Amino acid sequence: MAAHEESAPQGLRPSGEPMGIFKETPSFKDMMNDVVAYGSCCECGSCVLVCPHNVIEYIDGKPRQTAKQDAAFDYCGISEGIGCDVCAQVCPRLYPREFQLADKVFADQQGAMVRGGFGPYQQIFAARARDPRILEVCQDGGVVTALLVYAMQSGKIDGAIVAAADPDQPCAPRPVCATSVEEILAAAGSWYTYCPNELALQQAVEKGCRSLAFVGVPCQITPARKAELRDTAFIRTGAKRDKMVERQTRSLKAPFDPISLHIGLLCSEVFNFEGLMVRKIQGELGIPLPEVRKFNVKGEVLVYRTNGEVAKIDLRQAQEHARPECHHCGDFSGELADISCGGVGSMGWTITITRSDRGREIVQELIDAGLIEVRPIEEFENSLKVLLRLARRQYQRVPPPGGAVAAVRPSWYRPPRNA
Repeated sequence: MAAHEESAPQGLRPSGEPMGIFKETPSFKDMMNDVVAYGSCCECGSCVLVCPHNVIEYIDGKPRQTAKQDAAFDYCGISEGIGCDVCAQVCPRLYPREFQLADKVFADQQGAMVRGGFGPYQQIFAARARDPRILEVCQDGGVVTALLVYAMQSGKIDGAIVAAADPDQPCAPRPVCATSVEEILAAAGSWYTYCPNELALQQAVEKGCRSLAFVGVPCQITPARKAELRDTAFIRTGAKRDKMVERQTRSLKAPFDPISLHIGLLCSEVFNFEGLMVRKIQGELGIPLPEVRKFNVKGEVLVYRTNGEVAKIDLRQAQEHARPECHHCGDFSGELADISCGGVGSMGWTITITRSDRGREIVQELIDAGLIEVRPIEEFENSLKVLLRLARRQYQRVPPPGGAVAAVRPSWYRPPRNA
């Protein structure tokens, strides 16, 4: 398979230089200038995870060059010497983008594929777990948790990469590799603040996991797919010894190799923890964060307290604390996942989208085993409308770097008629 079948669109930095986000093999310097300094870094941590030479560390949510303290922020001696740039190949903001990878991800599927307004898929319906343990702790319909529990108990996976509540910081999720049903149940639910799930892949290595389910928002699914698909020919240059080639290749591929199931969470944006949780909820509303049991967004922000009360926040007020980095993401529905899930437009049910054969088959196993109940999407007309609207808005809102719209929107995207 060729590294990328289509040519990257062109765009320019304000200085007139070509932007690195359009290169078929972007460099460390490109990533640091055109993603991190530019302000579009989503904080997934994938670049730090795959760095073969410990040049960057994950500090304050961003990759920071720490190998040479007196050097520029965008300096990597290996990149500018014998060559590396492994980090830049997994960055979700660099070429290729999600929609440029979909045909490769879903090539050779046996199930009938449909290209909809929310990416390629095979099926879409509403579902809900039947296990009362899951329904007690889940976000909406508990489908993701039910999938993970089933996959763990049936031996399909021996680990699940998830975001779990941090016992030392209430309402703040942390990346975890769960290796038991109890840990999976403890990680149920969402907090709508960012958690770099990719970093838990290192925990999976330390725990010896060989088959993982990876749960993440779209900007976390994309790096995993980019690592999976990236042709490693760029690594082999005449300046490198075989041992160095092997080291860089292993760093790119090995962290993601154990992933056998990608589960994408529908996501338009997440909130800044200090802004929404600390200042708004704890400061203005006077709700101590240890007393927040659950958090949800359904046209407004719902804060469930341990005493049974539910506080509500106007969504526009909450959006004042949305991360600006999220506005550079063009994927609302996890278009590269095997299965995409979210409670969009519904209460107590999960809108479930199967995209790959693998995703469709494992969901069918849950249905056949009576672990989830399913209802047709036609009964959730509002959910479908909201899904389509948010997916379209996500494509539309991404600011095109250097004026190149093709870099951030699919070729088949059409703006609203009144735009």
